[in-house]
Amino acid sequence: MKNSYDNNNEIKVSVCVLTYNQEKYIRQCLQSIVDQKTDFKFDLIVSDDCSTDGTRAIVQEFAERYPNIVKPILHKKNIGAYKNYFSAHQNATGEYVAHVDGDDYCLPNKLQTQAEFLNRSPKCNIVWHKMHVEMPNGDMIKTDATTSSDLHLMTFDRRAIIKFIAIGANSSKMYRKSVGQFSLPDFEAVDYFANVEQVGDGVACFVGDEPLGVYRMGIGISASGSKTREILASCFMYFHKKYPEYGLEANTAALTYLLMDLKNRRKTWPLFFRVWMKTFKVGSVFSLIKDLKIINQLKVKS
Repeated sequence: MKNSYDNNNEIKVSVCVLTYNQEKYIRQCLQSIVDQKTDFKFDLIVSDDCSTDGTRAIVQEFAERYPNIVKPILHKKNIGAYKNYFSAHQNATGEYVAHVDGDDYCLPNKLQTQAEFLNRSPKCNIVWHKMHVEMPNGDMIKTDATTSSDLHLMTFDRRAIIKFIAIGANSSKMYRKSVGQFSLPDFEAVDYFANVEQVGDGVACFVGDEPLGVYRMGIGISASGSKTREILASCFMYFHKKYPEYGLEANTAALTYLLMDLKNRRKTWPLFFRVWMKTFKVGSVFSLIKDLKIINQLKVKS
């Protein structure tokens, strides 16, 4: 048997996988999850956004092979990444919920390690792990920026997540189901938005120094895309208004992306300039400089 369950029949961890036209990658993703060895029961919710390639057939194959684990959600029409995310996560029933993008995959002991960490860390509402990064040609695997840093020794509260934006990889996230519900904005939310809301009055952490997953570079939605940057700008404005006590952090986040866009000559820099001016705090420059070392360690820099 792959798993050694205790006497509790309740689901401990629900793993949510989002997929759309990922027939080249989804098999490895799903296999890496069902092969996880745990001493608790987990399920796998796979939400396919009406793929037009062979992805759906692979999902159905796994549902037939692992009927006690795999729970497919097969949308009859394309609903978009935003709605697909909530479609999967709202169906999670586990005490803890993990997220994995369909083009990434897990390494052994991911679920057991993260669940044990949450068990013994009552103040931690979100736990990430470090990731390996596989390059598009598939020939080279390198570790992400967090692997060579000391971020795994830190804790991140809501103030820090608003400021630092991209901390842990989305496919490395596990959170408590009890913090999973939050009010949705009138724009499409991204993982940054969910992290800020779900951390609540607790903290987010890294489970340790060992990579427990692989992120495929250049396959999924990139944080450098203009749509994602527009959403981030909306997030900064939203959090500046909702959490005025963290106004400096929201303003510093806008300044961070403004400077990155200017450095990389991106056309979206006026967007972040407007947000920075609308949320202006005189201390944002000093705030950015003070934590520049941490910002430079984070996984998304451009």
